[in-house]
Amino acid sequence: MKRGRRERRASALLVVGLSLLCISARALKPSDHFTLQDLETAPPMTPGQFAELFERFFYEFSPRVLAPEVFLFQRAGDCDDYAILCAHILGQKGSETRLIHVQLVGENVGHAVCYVTDKLVYLDYNNRNSARKLVKSRPTARDVATSVAASFERNWTSATEFTYSYAENRKRIRWVIVMTDPPERDADRRSAQ
Repeated sequence: MKRGRRERRASALLVVGLSLLCISARALKPSDHFTLQDLETAPPMTPGQFAELFERFFYEFSPRVLAPEVFLFQRAGDCDDYAILCAHILGQKGSETRLIHVQLVGENVGHAVCYVTDKLVYLDYNNRNSARKLVKSRPTARDVATSVAASFERNWTSATEFTYSYAENRKRIRWVIVMTDPPERDADRRSAQ
């Protein structure tokens, strides 16, 4: 009897192992439970293909950025978790990405997105279930902030471009753009010139 259970358990583990191997050998699907390694080793993907993978994820606020393994295992997180993972994976796949946090009018209301420079679009966790997963926008943080604010039907006060390192578990601010400042003073406009 013990031998029968061991064989069934070994067989079940083999099936799980083979299915995980199959996931990493082919394109991922939204129904798959994938890991960070699966995303990193997946065939090259477009921003749209990346966004589609998260349509079955849920929103759950966290005051800290979740480790990617936790975000992917729970299939729940917030805009920071999604935008940072997006920048990490798409950056590895050859896209140039920017992380932009938009501070909106209201008490402690902000939203982070991942802008993909070569496609002139940003990925927004709030759009993970919609048909419009990619939002077209001109490349300045001011343009992205205006678009994000419109999606919330609010005004914005500032837009911050930042980087994030999973190894350091730390955000680093590149620059802040204030809505009331003249656009020609924006750091990303000056650096483009």
